[in-house]
Amino acid sequence: MCFTASFRMNSISRRSLMLRAGAAGLAVMGLGAGSVHAQEPIKVGLLLTYQGPTAIFARYEDKGARLAIELANKAGGINGRPIDVVGYDTEGKPDRAGVLFRRLAEEDKVPVVIGPDSIFVVLGMSAVPAQAKVLAIGGPGGYEFVAPKDRTHIVTGWASGGFANALVLAYFKDKLKVKRIGIVTTADTIGQRSADEFVGAAKLVGIEVAKVVSQPASDRDLLPSLRELAGLSPKIDAVAVYGSGPFGTIAVNQTELAGLDVPIAYAGGNIIPELIKDVGPDIGKRFYIATARAAVPGSLPKNDPYAQTVQKFVADYTAKYKEAPTLPAAVGYDMAATAIDALKAVGPDPDKLRDYVTSKQKNFVGAQGVRFNRTPQDGYGVDPRDNVVASIEGGKFVFKDYLPQSFTNLGVKDDAFLGLMREHKMLID
Repeated sequence: MCFTASFRMNSISRRSLMLRAGAAGLAVMGLGAGSVHAQEPIKVGLLLTYQGPTAIFARYEDKGARLAIELANKAGGINGRPIDVVGYDTEGKPDRAGVLFRRLAEEDKVPVVIGPDSIFVVLGMSAVPAQAKVLAIGGPGGYEFVAPKDRTHIVTGWASGGFANALVLAYFKDKLKVKRIGIVTTADTIGQRSADEFVGAAKLVGIEVAKVVSQPASDRDLLPSLRELAGLSPKIDAVAVYGSGPFGTIAVNQTELAGLDVPIAYAGGNIIPELIKDVGPDIGKRFYIATARAAVPGSLPKNDPYAQTVQKFVADYTAKYKEAPTLPAAVGYDMAATAIDALKAVGPDPDKLRDYVTSKQKNFVGAQGVRFNRTPQDGYGVDPRDNVVASIEGGKFVFKDYLPQSFTNLGVKDDAFLGLMREHKMLID
């Protein structure tokens, strides 16, 4: 599937097109002040996964990215040049994603690609951007799983991936007085790494991990694992869950059946209404996730330093799409906004653009409610502690507290935290 479209903010009527054509004709004859070539578009790639289990995220990321580009074009584009999007569907296939990335770089001549999004896709083609020498501003929340050698031309737009989710355990220790947890996760490579992130976060804040259990992501009966945790002695006083889609929802719901009426720390992709609507109301009250501010726009304190940015994004998105935005929509917006800011700063030269995003784009405020300061060692570019804690009420995420305060209260030193980030490849030397 191929999508090629120009996203100019103004809705151009036939009359305005004729006027532009006339002006262009005068310019060619030397009678006009402008140049036809002055309006030549700048192309950017959009490579997302519109088919398969992660397509639901691409739907929102696509809308967020297109909104950012529309707003940029309404404001004059890049020095008067409109931004055109050349988009392709990875179909969830890493090999296809690699081929399409090369097409964008070599045939479509884009200086930057927004995407890919799915971590499973990214991991399967992560060497391609460096080979094509075009920056990928991707959307994987598990960017830390990308091999360091492939990160020269890949950064991520997600502000709160799995590692950041796991940091909710600081809140558990500080505010909920949790001492001992069990962990349930998917029985795959990503699940194991996510369990390791929970274990690392628990150790950092002084929580004992009693046991880690796992089941295949396709399982729909997770009671065997949950009952194993419930039967531990001494008892656990919280449970941590990693898993997206049905696995994550079933796991948190079945804690009650297993006799685990305890706080739940969650990490995973269930951060949109379609995936949390089936979480039981009583479960939602003890469900906690560390996430970006854009997940809780309706309950974010008005005096929050990023409230104005988040609310503007919500207003712009709602005006365009007649629906409330989700966190992935804000991620998509930030992916595109990162590219737009770089194009304004250094133009469409791929090498300069990559260098700018990975080294010089400082204190760039994102719609997620964060500041990006990427470096060659840090493709996220955000402090993963700078998130909010949320739970679920009425099918929506609601603000509970700020995460940084818990780290301060627990006396966690920066050196210890940075050491954990290096251990989990959030930072590379």
